[in-house]
Amino acid sequence: MPEQKSPPTSLFWLFFSPFGRISREPYWLAFGLIWCILFIALNITVGSMQDTYITSGTTELPLAEIYSDMLSTNPLLYPLLLFTNFIVFMLVMKRLQDRGITGFVALTLFLPFLNLIVPIVVGFLKTQDGPNKYGPTANSRPIRPKR
Repeated sequence: MPEQKSPPTSLFWLFFSPFGRISREPYWLAFGLIWCILFIALNITVGSMQDTYITSGTTELPLAEIYSDMLSTNPLLYPLLLFTNFIVFMLVMKRLQDRGITGFVALTLFLPFLNLIVPIVVGFLKTQDGPNKYGPTANSRPIRPKR
C-alpha cells in the first residue's frame, strides 16, 4: 500500500482545529504568541486604569473590584480571554494526540488548578515516533481514507 501524504497544515488548522498532531516547538511558539497578545491587552487595560487609581488615592482594593474595573475599562478583554482559552484547548488537544492520548483528556483544562498545570506538562511531553491514529507524523493532519 503506497504511503499517503497528510493534507497541508495552516495557521487556521493550528489554532482552530482539534484534529491532528503538533510537536513541542509549534506548541510553545503558539503559546508565546498567545501570551504576547494577552500581555499587550492587559498592559493597555492597566495603563488606562492607572489614572483612575492614582487620582483616587486608594491603595488597597479587593481583587474582585480590580477585576470588575478591568472588564469595564476594556470590554473586549473578556471575549479575548474566552477566545484564547479556546485556542489553548485546541493546542492541548493536538499535543495530547501527538503522544497518542485521546483529546478528551484536554477537558482537564476546565478543572481548577489543573488548568495551570496541564498545558505546561503537555508542552514537555516527548513526541511519539512514527504514525498513530491521529496523524502520520508530528505537525500533521490526519489522513482521510479514500472512498
